Amino acid sequence: MWIKAMNKENNKAKLLRVQGLINIKMAKACRLVSHEALCVVTGMMPIDIKIEEAARLYQLTKGTANNNTLSDKYMEVRYRQHPAEASIRSTDEKEETGSLHIYTDGSKTEKGVGSGIAIFESGQHIKSVQRRLNKKCTNNQAEQLAILAALQYIEKTQDRQKSHNIHGQ
Repeated sequence: MWIKAMNKENNKAKLLRVQGLINIKMAKACRLVSHEALCVVTGMMPIDIKIEEAARLYQLTKGTANNNTLSDKYMEVRYRQHPAEASIRSTDEKEETGSLHIYTDGSKTEKGVGSGIAIFESGQHIKSVQRRLNKKCTNNQAEQLAILAALQYIEKTQDRQKSHNIHGQ
């Protein structure tokens, strides 16, 4: 019922107006702030999207959805595939001779902040670069500096014949 009503622009505008007023009160914002910004600040999903989502779920559970409807089936966490087990490369893809694989990592512990890269060529470890960083650096900054170091290494070698793969940790 709601999805049919949402097809009319005036009904949609009324719902968005009401949600906007609620979001203004929640965020203690001025009325000139956009609806989208208010939804982000308050953490509320726009009502029109929420209604479309509920209608799609209803259609899927009642079996009235067409075959073009895409959705993910809910699965308990214990049955989900662990990200480490996910395939990164297909088995029929052959590694080029001389290709570089650069693994990056950045971390922040009680002992300090650091970033590093490990470079492998044709499966053989050829070089490691480690950097100690200022204690004020965040873990995210350390990760980004490791990626930057990998890119700088690639730029410095400038070997266009090799393929370069950067793997973040």
